[in-house]
Amino acid sequence: AYELLQGYVPQITISPTKVDWTDCPYLWPVCSQPLYHTAMPVTVNMTIINGMGVSGTITTPPTWHPNKLTNGHVLNLHFAYSTTLWPWTGYLAITLSVDVSGAQFAGTVEGYVLLTVQSPATSEDITDQTSTLHIPIKVNVIPTPARNRRILWDHFHSIGYPVGPFPRDNLKLHSNPLDWNGDHIHTNFKGVYKHLRSKGYFVEILSTHFECFDAAHYGFLLLVDPEDVFFDTEIQKLREDVSERGLNLVVFADWYNGPLVKHIKFYDENTKQWVVLQGGGANIPALNKLLASWDIVLSDKVWYGKFGIGPHGMEYASGTSLLSFPADGRVFYTTLTDEATEMIHNKEVIVREVPVFGLHHMRHSSIAVYGDSSCIDNAGHVTPCFWLLEETLDMINRRSFSFSTGIDEKLSPWVQSSFRHPKLASTPLFSKYSRVVQPAAEGGQVFRSQKVCPVFPAVESRDFNDTYPIGQLNNKLLSLNSDNQPVDFVLMEETEDENSMKLFYILGFITFLMVLVVCFFLYFMFSFFHKKRIILYRVRTRRRV
Repeated sequence: AYELLQGYVPQITISPTKVDWTDCPYLWPVCSQPLYHTAMPVTVNMTIINGMGVSGTITTPPTWHPNKLTNGHVLNLHFAYSTTLWPWTGYLAITLSVDVSGAQFAGTVEGYVLLTVQSPATSEDITDQTSTLHIPIKVNVIPTPARNRRILWDHFHSIGYPVGPFPRDNLKLHSNPLDWNGDHIHTNFKGVYKHLRSKGYFVEILSTHFECFDAAHYGFLLLVDPEDVFFDTEIQKLREDVSERGLNLVVFADWYNGPLVKHIKFYDENTKQWVVLQGGGANIPALNKLLASWDIVLSDKVWYGKFGIGPHGMEYASGTSLLSFPADGRVFYTTLTDEATEMIHNKEVIVREVPVFGLHHMRHSSIAVYGDSSCIDNAGHVTPCFWLLEETLDMINRRSFSFSTGIDEKLSPWVQSSFRHPKLASTPLFSKYSRVVQPAAEGGQVFRSQKVCPVFPAVESRDFNDTYPIGQLNNKLLSLNSDNQPVDFVLMEETEDENSMKLFYILGFITFLMVLVVCFFLYFMFSFFHKKRIILYRVRTRRRV
């Protein structure tokens, strides 16, 4: 370590050292899906480490240098960065998207980003210190997939701990009172994301409101366990997208019950305060408002139980049910237990013919609703039902009410009965955690101003033409380079220094083995002669006696 520090040249380094779609799983999850034109831009956050001093400045904006030989021009980059690095560190966010010229391109594109940082002079230096860094970029690009293979996952309307005190989705899990897993396809919904990818679907994340995506690009919008409410403009746009633009809507809801939300408050030993929950597993009143255009209403009942759909075992863990559904739709009924009544009144109530799944086909699109998200949630601790989501997408694509071959189950016609709308829970602090509403002066809540949809204008590219792999521009976090230039290593070949180091370690290991063998031999010889001396001594002693 001392010798390394003696030869270290102060410079900037970055972590991760490169953006390489082929380096999986290191760059997971971004490397798990290739880029294509019209896909949601992907942002990679990088940490700049300034080895020249406690402070530094990015004097000029980073520049993008695509490689002409590897079609780097089809990739658009946008940069966001900290102009001042203090203390010791800063950030660089690289947002990547595919240009319209790459809509039909298939292959790997390459290039590099050039970043220059300047730090004040030290006591030994007269002028300011400057360090330049090359960041390799290597991205897999494919032609834009068909619309019916593209899924948009809504994450904007998800709220969880630590943002706010929202309860767990599975009420049987008493060890985790709050919903703290993020409800993201790269955290607790990682399993269903990997399943969809393995079946040829492309999943993108919607991190803004509904007005920021073009429905013409997507076959499905997935609303999974939303806790937030919806802007009125979002409801209007989604109604038009589904009814007129052919967007299919798939909803995986969860439980909601006003009395139960109040009943399951708990005492926090850390803050010494009672925690009052600000919603249920999902925001059913908000979902009902969103789905009202299609006469779909979800209940405030909370159900649990086990049942089967064909050969698949299903586990319903604190889910809701359908109160109303279109007359020409089809639903699946099963027998479940009323969990809210059991928890509040300590009374078991088993109900037959509970509608838990509904599918409705319209002229241009379809809507599917399932009342529980725990079975596609890795944190739900129930039997996974990834197959159900896959079957739902398949039935929508086929415009059918029948499951695939091997599942001997049929959806039944909807039978309407009288119902009352769910009672709202008392959640006075909800607007404090919401992205959509905010507290009003009179104690109510009003809509927040909708944020402008993010735009990532592409930076001007500076093409370069080179014959060596872009891997040569790889920068290691600790450099012994004496001329303060980027350390150039060919990733696919071993340099002489690396071979020398390997040879050094091999010779050292062989020497160690030889020393070990000699030591064992000496120990054996010593033990042998020592025992022989003892035997001779005993023989001589007996003769004297």
